[in-house]
Amino acid sequence: MLERKKIDYIPAVIQAKWSEQVLDEGFTPVPKRLIRCMHRVFTGQDAIDDLRVVLAVIDYRRPNLSRPPSVEFLAFIAGMDVEKFKERVGDLQERGFFTCTGPDEAVSIGIDGLLQRVVELTDEDDQLAEA
Repeated sequence: MLERKKIDYIPAVIQAKWSEQVLDEGFTPVPKRLIRCMHRVFTGQDAIDDLRVVLAVIDYRRPNLSRPPSVEFLAFIAGMDVEKFKERVGDLQERGFFTCTGPDEAVSIGIDGLLQRVVELTDEDDQLAEA
């Protein structure tokens, strides 16, 4: 059974943004470029679920991982059942945001398409602002 672990150390800059109770399970950085265009990246009735999936995938990413996560664990982090999580991952793949390889027990999810889209949208906004 999966369980939520508590963390011991929270950097001061993060503590200034959120309460200790909210941070006790950890945190995931969210780039300002993504915040700026989030309303155009995540649209429709599944927008919040898609964001939850992306944040769960991002949360697991670290340098030098010893093994990829399971779909079950990522769904747990996202607060979703496995089937809903897989459905949203499939949609994000169809939209070109994700690439997935490996079995459910050790899935590797690439986010290059999402990163590219965020840069495109925010560069477009910057160009319009300069015009």
